[in-house]
Amino acid sequence: MTLALFISDAASGWFDASPVSIAVVVLAALLSLTALLALVVLRMVFMQRQKLAEAEQTMQQQAAVAQAQLDAVPFPVLLKDASGTYRVLNSACLHRLGIDPAHAVGHTSLELTEHRWLPLADGTPPMQHLHQIGMEALREDKVQRGELDYVSHDGSQRTGLFLEAPTHAPDGSANGSIGVLLDITEYRQIELSARATEQSLRDITQRIPVVVFAVRRGDDRRQRLAFIAGNLHALFGLAQSDLLESDDVLRDWPFHDRIHPEDAPDLRRLLQRATRHRSTVTLDFRAYGAEGLRWIHLVMGTRRLPDRKMEWIGYFIDTTSINAHNQTLLAARDAAERASKAKADFLATMSHEIRTPMNGVIGMLELLGRTPLDQEQRELVHAVEDSAGVLLQVLNDVLDFSKLEAGNVRLDDAPFDLRTLIDNVVGMLAGTAHKKGLAVEVGADATLAGKLMGDSVRIRQILLNLLNNAAKFTEQGNVSVGLRVIGDDGHAQRVRISVTDTGIGIAADKQATLFTPFSQAESWTTRRYGGTGLGLAICRHLVQLMNGSIELSSRLGEGTKVTLELRLPIAQREIDRPPELAGRHAIVRLASAGVANALIAHLAALGLTVEQIPPTAPMRRGAAANLLFIDAGDQESAAAIAAQPILVDASANGSSGSRDRDERIWLHANPLKWQAVSRVCVQALQPLAQPSRDAVVPVMTPVATPHAGGRILVAEDHPISQSLIRRQLGLLGWDCDVVGDGHAALDALRRHDYAMLLTDCQMPLMNGYELATAWRQHEVQTKRTRLPVIAMTANALDGEIERCREAGMDDYLSKPVQLRPLEDKLHTWAPRAATDTHPAEAVFFEDVFAEPGMEDLRAEMLQAMLRTSEADLRKLEQAIAQCDGAMAQRTLHRVLGALQLFTGGRVIADGRELMAADADQVLLALPGYLENLRGVLNGLAQPVHHHGVSLSPGGPD
Repeated sequence: MTLALFISDAASGWFDASPVSIAVVVLAALLSLTALLALVVLRMVFMQRQKLAEAEQTMQQQAAVAQAQLDAVPFPVLLKDASGTYRVLNSACLHRLGIDPAHAVGHTSLELTEHRWLPLADGTPPMQHLHQIGMEALREDKVQRGELDYVSHDGSQRTGLFLEAPTHAPDGSANGSIGVLLDITEYRQIELSARATEQSLRDITQRIPVVVFAVRRGDDRRQRLAFIAGNLHALFGLAQSDLLESDDVLRDWPFHDRIHPEDAPDLRRLLQRATRHRSTVTLDFRAYGAEGLRWIHLVMGTRRLPDRKMEWIGYFIDTTSINAHNQTLLAARDAAERASKAKADFLATMSHEIRTPMNGVIGMLELLGRTPLDQEQRELVHAVEDSAGVLLQVLNDVLDFSKLEAGNVRLDDAPFDLRTLIDNVVGMLAGTAHKKGLAVEVGADATLAGKLMGDSVRIRQILLNLLNNAAKFTEQGNVSVGLRVIGDDGHAQRVRISVTDTGIGIAADKQATLFTPFSQAESWTTRRYGGTGLGLAICRHLVQLMNGSIELSSRLGEGTKVTLELRLPIAQREIDRPPELAGRHAIVRLASAGVANALIAHLAALGLTVEQIPPTAPMRRGAAANLLFIDAGDQESAAAIAAQPILVDASANGSSGSRDRDERIWLHANPLKWQAVSRVCVQALQPLAQPSRDAVVPVMTPVATPHAGGRILVAEDHPISQSLIRRQLGLLGWDCDVVGDGHAALDALRRHDYAMLLTDCQMPLMNGYELATAWRQHEVQTKRTRLPVIAMTANALDGEIERCREAGMDDYLSKPVQLRPLEDKLHTWAPRAATDTHPAEAVFFEDVFAEPGMEDLRAEMLQAMLRTSEADLRKLEQAIAQCDGAMAQRTLHRVLGALQLFTGGRVIADGRELMAADADQVLLALPGYLENLRGVLNGLAQPVHHHGVSLSPGGPD
């Protein structure tokens, strides 16, 4: 301000002052300005120095922070300038490598006294190697790496991966480098272990015929071979390089070229499926290896990797030798099966062919026994019947065993009443046991369901076999059958059936072989008791088919017990019982505890309430009951209570339901049958009425309910068979209607009610199968009660039984029809309340007509057979002329059905083979067979020529 005033004043007095004064003023002004500028410059210099000091302090702080950060890095970090001089090292260098950063900075080498570097494998000094890495990083301007071994601060040898990367100035030029040392010891150990494992796998796969592989598919959708080991050349004739295009990219066409053309489509489909599904797949295929065609087994699995890549891992293994061995085994198995089938067929054929004349022997003996005979003759007939029956049982055992071994036995499950089945089986054996003075005891659990599902025919066969053995090997005492329910899950019951005897028993060391075919406990038992030793083996096979178990326990001289356990589905839990017995009360007062317990179980199952009072205890005061079961001699108990008394009879020949003169009711307890108890209880509740046939409670059958009618319809086209079945039914107390074809049978069934239909399988117009199918359809449409239908077939061994079942038939009879099987079928499928006939004992039928008194019957039936055979022979000739194989087989069936009643031999066997053959084969073989057949018929016709019968091609004379 002063200066400005001064200048202003000077300027104003410019023109007033002298020149000297002006100069002084200007000089003073310049000096003032210079001083002012100097002050400004000094101020700026001071401020700049202060900024430089602050910048240096910041840089030092930043350097300290950077050093601290480097020191925090857990692995060594080394920084160098462009000349290779170390400028910065972190503290990890000291701790890991023993290098002091204070001593190393400013040096171009780390060759210090306490260095811990280990020499490289090729002898290169470690420092030289590090220097080379650094120079290459600067020269090539990219990251360089190398591996070094060193000794860590804890004294352990470590492996490090040294990485060195160039650093750059702002202008892009390299001004140094930074190196780091990473500890890869653990990774190296894992890698070495993996390599060792891989090498071991390679060594193993080189010594065995296997190839292990891993294939991956990446983002580029290309398949890459990640791993392969094994003898690829031996299996496919290829080297690993043949499968690679470049690097690890897989080239698969050489592999597919080595696959057998027939197996290539299967392999391609499997590989395509493996690409879509994450699962393990397998395949056996053929491939061309170094030594020819090989069998290869492939196992391959698919998995998805974390990076969404797919990997397939698996192996190929050479199974050529295994496959050859398997082929050998299969061939051996097929040969064994053929041999077994041939043996089974042979046994079946032989037993069938032998059984055919045996049936005739036994049947004619039965008819002979019904003629007038003196006592000695009757004894001789019974002796022959017994021997023939034993022989027939042997044949049946052989046939059954051959079927089981050949696997031709099929179980047919159907609802059945196990109580009734046991009644029937025991009833068949009771007569034989009583003849030997044996008691027969039966007991069944009250909780047993009304009907179970199972093959009742096979269960019956098992029980018959076991009871036969028990009665055969028991000389005194008893044979008993017990049934208990040991499990019930609501859907099925597990039942235990035991057959016990007091016979000769079996030694402990002999019991293990009893279920072996053709084995018996002692050799002398065969000579004394007979048999084949097949019975228990057959039982075991059948039980195994039913998924059950069978066990035997015995003590020598004390008896034997065979226990059978089966699990059978429940078809009907409710028991079929008379409604009038529900809620009734019974008192059982018997001396025999066994009979009392069995009776109590039967009564409880029938719906009665039961009270047991032993005879040794006094009758309870005020006791009342509807029924009182007492021993035969217990008159005191009968008078002590107001109840209908039933006398329990344990004698061998008693009968249930019979009344004596005093109107007393008897119950036969040897054996105590379920059906008898039911019948007697109903009868006892109606004491004043004589029991009629309709008042008796019917026996429940396996499937069908008995019809009210008492006649049987027979559908049979051959007159001889018609005559035979009519006579047999008459002997058994049945009336019958006989028709000649299926149409007539169907009309008769629609017009009348029958108890049963017996039908031949091969008939004109409508055969037995068509008849059964049509009638079953009619039953469904009209809601009629199911009628039992029994087939009569001459071809029971060739699958015709299954055909009968499929057509709706309930059972079958083998031709020629035998009296005892016929009687069994009648009792099973069409039981009646009472009959005047008694069970036939040795009852079969065939061709012994030479016995005394049988000549007229033989002549009559033979004449009828020869007369009908004339038309049959003409039909056979017509079938040949018209090339009609089906008609030829139908006619053969008709001829053989009657002819086998009078002869056996080759003509019958050849005829059966033709019946089972194809139609073309029948027509080729029929002319020759027809000549043999005429010869046999002419031979049979010789004794009856006086009747004018001739079987020449020209017909009757």
